Amino acid sequence: MSELGAHWKVVFAAAIGAGAGITGMSVYSLSILIGPLTEAFDWTRAEVSFAKTILTTGFVLTGPIMGYLADRYGVRRIGIISLITLSIAMFSMTQVGPSILSFYIGLFLLSLAGCGTTPLVWTRAVATWFKKDRGLALALTLTGTGLMGVISPQLLDAAIQRFDWRAAYVTMGTFAALTLIPVLLFFRENRGDADVSVTAAKAPTPAISVGLTVGEAIRLRQFWQLGLAFFLVGGAVSALLVHLVPLITDAGISRSIAVKIAGILGVAIIFGRLATGYLVDRFHPPYIAAAFLIMPVLGCVLLINGPASMTVVILAVVCIGLAAGSEVDLIPFFTARYFGLKAYGKLYGWMFVAFYGGVGFGPPFLGHMYDLHGGYSQGLVYIIPVLALGALAVMTLGRSPQAN
Repeated sequence: MSELGAHWKVVFAAAIGAGAGITGMSVYSLSILIGPLTEAFDWTRAEVSFAKTILTTGFVLTGPIMGYLADRYGVRRIGIISLITLSIAMFSMTQVGPSILSFYIGLFLLSLAGCGTTPLVWTRAVATWFKKDRGLALALTLTGTGLMGVISPQLLDAAIQRFDWRAAYVTMGTFAALTLIPVLLFFRENRGDADVSVTAAKAPTPAISVGLTVGEAIRLRQFWQLGLAFFLVGGAVSALLVHLVPLITDAGISRSIAVKIAGILGVAIIFGRLATGYLVDRFHPPYIAAAFLIMPVLGCVLLINGPASMTVVILAVVCIGLAAGSEVDLIPFFTARYFGLKAYGKLYGWMFVAFYGGVGFGPPFLGHMYDLHGGYSQGLVYIIPVLALGALAVMTLGRSPQAN
């Protein structure tokens, strides 16, 4: 039996967890919530988009800690507890406003409550079950967040239109709670326990003790190069994602159509994630990664001049989605490939910090450019070289020092 055939239940549960987690539906909700929140409380786009920075501050502060806890205690209990606290925090978000400070405080607490539902948790477990098909397995796991990109725009916008912005947080809290069912049933990592391993399957599983320590990894140029790449690309792509619906409406498309086009983004994310996972298992991963990460440059060029045709806007969204799909998949893949599984949690935690450091900077920067210039064009001009430099950093990684 193949690795995927033997361990598909773990992948399934991890994918649902990733979609419901703090970096899944809650991230995609920001683009939908910018309009309703600015109208409800008279906040600016820069103020609302700063929400991404608040969320990522919690990720950055807790990333290394979660990595340490994952390596020491395992990820199953972390994921379960954090899904419960995330659901409670989502319901609590209905009480924020009209002060922007209450919104920021609520989001920060939300990020702490959901810090154990980041991809670190879900990919850590999946990586322990796979070696030959690890890239594809990780891609399928993180497809859960891509599915949220398809589902959440329509689902959350419908809830907002029927009730108000608070309904979006009620919906997300309910989904997080329901996700506990598959996670409790199927989610676990291969730690060598007889009752956990799939003894009936002959598919090989990687040794969890093989790889570099944190001290050994930080002496490699690839560690710093990957951190730089994830910081730059994370910031640029997240800026485009958070401001996607406003970007589309500013291109001359109505909000109702813009929300539907945002659903196309999710399809592109899923395709980008699966294609990246399949290709990096078969070809030189840095070249594949760079090819996907450079695609939003075309998206920026297409949107930079304001009003555009529906075809042009959709093509731009697809370019952004392909990169958004690949970037999150590449973090766990390159962490395992270049540094092994021995200190995977800690090293992923630091890559996570780099990535979300950029994510926290990008959206408010683009929002500030909009408020300053009355449009997104100038901000898009700045994003293009950032994307190019990030892709170049990945492309020049060289061969992996690990035999994974």
